[in-house]
Amino acid sequence: MNILLTGSSGLIGKNLLSVLSKSSHKFVCIDKKKTKIPNTQNIVYLEKDLLNEKKLLRSLKNQKFDLAIHFAAFLGVKKSEKFELECLNTNIQSTINILNICKTLKIRRLIFSSSSEVYGNIYKRPIVETDYLSPVSAYGVSKVCCEEYIKAYAKKKIINFNILRFFNVYGKDQRPEFVISKFANLINKKKLIEIYGNGNQVRSYCNVKDAVIAVIKVINSKSKNQIYNVGNDLEPISLKKLFNKFQKIKGKKLKKKFIPFERSDRTKTREIFFRAPNIGKIKKLLRYKPKIKLNEGIKEMLKMN
Repeated sequence: MNILLTGSSGLIGKNLLSVLSKSSHKFVCIDKKKTKIPNTQNIVYLEKDLLNEKKLLRSLKNQKFDLAIHFAAFLGVKKSEKFELECLNTNIQSTINILNICKTLKIRRLIFSSSSEVYGNIYKRPIVETDYLSPVSAYGVSKVCCEEYIKAYAKKKIINFNILRFFNVYGKDQRPEFVISKFANLINKKKLIEIYGNGNQVRSYCNVKDAVIAVIKVINSKSKNQIYNVGNDLEPISLKKLFNKFQKIKGKKLKKKFIPFERSDRTKTREIFFRAPNIGKIKKLLRYKPKIKLNEGIKEMLKMN
């Protein structure tokens, strides 16, 4: 299969390439920086800006693709709130450009990386794909807009899509502003861990290796025009208990401090207090099952950081 992949230097994209680098699939990867995995004959890198549709089309001229995977995004809560307009413009316009490229190059399948941020503060637990979308961050708003553009193109019979709403994916080489990588990085440097609010916010963390398995199952499936929650539904945990888990695994007392929301990367009105997925749909239709327990993932992160 010939695959066009954006965001190949991101956590999920990089790990997906690493797993599939020796497969029969051939990749053309578009990103602002080259992915650090061994070069192979079936992977070509293009360092391009997704906001320049004309240059992208010239780079991809006369190439044929069976599938586009759009994982590139402007992300990070603090960053997206500080640069709100840039986040909205980058994520929405890059998705429109990829959709137009799909139309021009006659790419009929698209896999899009969305986010659990689209749900906002939802009170039904756990969260299912049909729940109401009420994002509270610019990043979440941009992902909802992208999903709607994708659905509109599908209605015009231009593409078939699968939208993956990822829930708190973590893993090796993740940027340090995300919770598990942040905790691991600070602990290994023997620094204080800051917990925002009262620490009762609940998340359900998914190791990137499990997330990649979900992506591969979608690639290999005949699924059309479906939205899937992708995550680990087995171990929802509060930030306080997550800290305690790190402390137990490390085997010694760690330093922590509770920080008011006013000094965090989220204000209280923009914090998500519960986020854990119901993944029954992808389990049933694609036989996806996360395997890596949180303890195992944390041990790996502490060792690698």
